[in-house]
Amino acid sequence: MKILAVMAMAVALETGARADELTVYVQGMSVVPAQTLGRAQGLANEIFAGVGVNIDWRVGQPSRSQRSLQTPIVVEMVTGIPRELPGALAFAYPYEGVHINVFYDRVQEATEPQLTPTVLAHVLVHEITHILQGTCRHSDTGVMKARWTHQDYMDMKVKPLSFTEEDVQFIRIGLAKRANASALIAAVPNR
Repeated sequence: MKILAVMAMAVALETGARADELTVYVQGMSVVPAQTLGRAQGLANEIFAGVGVNIDWRVGQPSRSQRSLQTPIVVEMVTGIPRELPGALAFAYPYEGVHINVFYDRVQEATEPQLTPTVLAHVLVHEITHILQGTCRHSDTGVMKARWTHQDYMDMKVKPLSFTEEDVQFIRIGLAKRANASALIAAVPNR
């Protein structure tokens, strides 16, 4: 098993797949004003940079060749509140490892308009982290808290919510797994 991991990392280095870099595609751009999304992505980049993760934001659907090098994450911005998820601002599919739905209308309703990009950034970071960690786990504090309180929203105004040390460890494990899986896929000869 260790030999396989070493081979996977070698292929990852050869193909350019980096464990600290992640490609995220955003769909449903007509739902979110471009300036709001841009500010949210910038803050999400800052939050992830604090734990050594680089996000390459793109628009649309990943091409077949992009999917073969590294499994991207796909975020769909949607409106219309699903009854089966009361109170949720978004929903990730961590066991599938790719898709996230952000309920933008709920994000807007969560706080005052000037804080919408900040809340959206935190929602993106929270859900992307679920995908990276491959689990639905939550922390007692910070960005991975299950439900943010009014005080959490007020804290977001001053500075971004942080990750717990456990969050960071799970992110690093998840990134390594994604890089290894991508490397293994790239190493399989075409049939």
